Amino acid sequence: MKTIYKHLFSCLFVALFTQQLSAQNTSPFQLKGIVVDSLTRKPIEFATISILDKDRKVIALTYSDENGVFKSSDVRAGYFSLSMTFVGYRPKTLAFSLTAEKPVYEFGNVIMTADVTFLKGITVTATKQLVEQQPGMLIYNAEKDISNQGGTAADVLRKAPILNVDAAGNVTMRGNSNLRILINGKYSGQMARNAADALNMMPAGSIKSVEVITSPSARYDAEGAAGVINIITKKGNKNMSGTLEGVAGNLEQAINPRIALNREKWNMTTTLHMHRFRNKEIGSTNRVLKQDGEPAGTVIQDIVKDNAKPHGSGDFQLEYAPDSLNMFNFSANGNIGNWPDNSEQHNRRFLPDGYMIEDYRQSVTTKAPSRGLDLNLGYTRKLRKPGEELYLMAQFNRSLNDYNYNAIQKWGENYVTYRELNDNHTSGKEWTFQGDYIMPFSEGGKHALESGLKAILRDNSSIYDVWATSPDQPQFLAQVPSRSDRFDYQQNVVAAYSQVKFKWKSGWALHAGARMEGAFLEGNQVNAGVKFKNDFWNFVPGATVFKKLNTNNNLTLSYTKRISRPSIWDLNPNRDSQDPKNIVIGNPDLRPEEVDQVEFTYALQTDADFFINFSLFARNTKNSIESVVTVNNEGVATTTKQNFASNGQYGLNASTSYNVMRGWKINGNANVRYAKYASGALNIRNDGMVWGLNLNSSWKLPNNYSVQAYGNYDAKSVTLQGYETYWLYYSFSAKKELPGPKLTITLTTVSPFSKYIGRSDIFRSADFTSTFGNDYMLRSVRLSLNWEFGNMFQKNNARKIQNDDQKNVKSNG
Repeated sequence: MKTIYKHLFSCLFVALFTQQLSAQNTSPFQLKGIVVDSLTRKPIEFATISILDKDRKVIALTYSDENGVFKSSDVRAGYFSLSMTFVGYRPKTLAFSLTAEKPVYEFGNVIMTADVTFLKGITVTATKQLVEQQPGMLIYNAEKDISNQGGTAADVLRKAPILNVDAAGNVTMRGNSNLRILINGKYSGQMARNAADALNMMPAGSIKSVEVITSPSARYDAEGAAGVINIITKKGNKNMSGTLEGVAGNLEQAINPRIALNREKWNMTTTLHMHRFRNKEIGSTNRVLKQDGEPAGTVIQDIVKDNAKPHGSGDFQLEYAPDSLNMFNFSANGNIGNWPDNSEQHNRRFLPDGYMIEDYRQSVTTKAPSRGLDLNLGYTRKLRKPGEELYLMAQFNRSLNDYNYNAIQKWGENYVTYRELNDNHTSGKEWTFQGDYIMPFSEGGKHALESGLKAILRDNSSIYDVWATSPDQPQFLAQVPSRSDRFDYQQNVVAAYSQVKFKWKSGWALHAGARMEGAFLEGNQVNAGVKFKNDFWNFVPGATVFKKLNTNNNLTLSYTKRISRPSIWDLNPNRDSQDPKNIVIGNPDLRPEEVDQVEFTYALQTDADFFINFSLFARNTKNSIESVVTVNNEGVATTTKQNFASNGQYGLNASTSYNVMRGWKINGNANVRYAKYASGALNIRNDGMVWGLNLNSSWKLPNNYSVQAYGNYDAKSVTLQGYETYWLYYSFSAKKELPGPKLTITLTTVSPFSKYIGRSDIFRSADFTSTFGNDYMLRSVRLSLNWEFGNMFQKNNARKIQNDDQKNVKSNG
């Protein structure tokens, strides 16, 4: 780790020293102006400003800021043209010249006019790259991907660079599931409960883009060892606009209405999502027990799961701007759903000679209703200096989650040998308060100091009650006091951060800062009388150095430190025995894990719509929270979380997008990494190479037709005690747009050539070798109809609460 710090600060010193040398030769030539709308006279943010020489060649590129201001010193004496473009506006070109006598050219207010030109009913608009790069992150413009139509947020994240999403909707970044998922920059209580379920509760059509943040700055909570995912939703920008989407398919059905109202001083957006999907799996377990290296028995399981999971969610957002200096925003998000995990099992156990000593079937019926509510209130104040702003925010989250199962074991067809009921009711309340202040200390806000304070107050409770029968009286249920209890858990977090941002005319930029977080944890198993209390303080530094080599090329070097705290789902000591051969139990003694990461990135984006990004990274984790499997003499496996391991990940990610020809675009992502796990306590060392690849190709055809093909392949993945086998996912889509009624029809099929797609998990130790195989039914066809009225979509720029400090590993409700 000392070596990482040494190289990091050496690079920072070189960057700053180079900046000081180049500052002595700053160009005296400069141009500047303000881009405004022709009707409202409001500034236009993110307008593209291209500077062209007399041969119409682009020599410099910049963008307007949130105040519409643009500046550039990447010019010299001579005659030039200024080309301005922005989505929905007519391009504008202005001629200008610079001389030694007049080195600065001021355009003043440059007016852009909205483009209302229609060609045969088709609105003419600009297009974005499917993947874009910014310092510390990659942006996937999901609204440009037709195969997302009618899907969910899980389908969107499958296409995003660096990310992997399995059949159950579990997300990993560079092989690590310890990441934070935000929505419009704010924390979601549903995401904390179960990210896979939450992603299925969010329609793909409501998503504008996805920010994959691999090197979060000090502004973000330190939690999220792998990084941060920020999902940006669409927002109305007309007087009244919206969409109505209906989805029908063999595995899922959905209705997704959205509506937005916009007035001069306020904006309201509301979204509803009603969704039902079917989840079918066929699983098997083959576990070989060992004693002194020799076989000591075998456990065989066959499991079938077929569950329908209905759920719904609603989101309401309101913004009010009484004047140009003040902004108030309020949002409410509610969700309700049922996430059953019913199964039919056939369990057998054999002696080494093949003699069967156990043979029974088990039926498991589960009820897993969930309810949640998130409320957010924010205030933004722009102060005297351009770019000087104050943000104040508060958030309240309430969640109620049940997970109850009824397991019945039978010998033969009708003879009941054992029955168990486990009722688990979990509730949570959370308050968050946050304040941020940005103080620019240069003209235009290129250099700024940002600081903030935050407090999170969490109160969770899990009441679990277990009833079971005895071997001699299998028809009578009796409470099991040793497995029934109330687990109360409080987690309070306080944090302060400060970071500086420098942006120099030479093309260098530096973001550097640090965050101090204190976590105060208290747990209490009420009936057992077991209490624990832990306090943790973490100093979290981070820095990013950015160099713009020229208009199309840039380099980024970053370092960040991250932590992952265990959630109540990791700590809850309730024993889940619905599968008698595979038991899951929480661990109240877990400690936070710490991660150090260094990343070096090169990005190229040309005027010919070619984009490529390479990222080299190294990540080291201490006190790594890993699932550890142990097996007893009867072949029963117990899985729990432990801090027994460390792991290192070293690899390369590549993302690219290219227009092969007019209307045909290909984009793809590739990753390769070396993973190394070690645990002295368990006497385990495991390492190996991991790689994956996905490709996405789309064609725009005549008469408003378009088609798309997508495929993802992940090779074998190394884990602490073994590995996961390869994974393949592919889909095809076709879309027809009817411009007159503004109707879009999309047909998507997933895995049309194979009904099931399989993946296996292998766990090994000196005492056993266990293979868990799962075949997921993914073959599906869905038809979506999307009717749009008005022009609905612009990015939501209001700052929201970002509670990204808990590790999210909960599964099965």
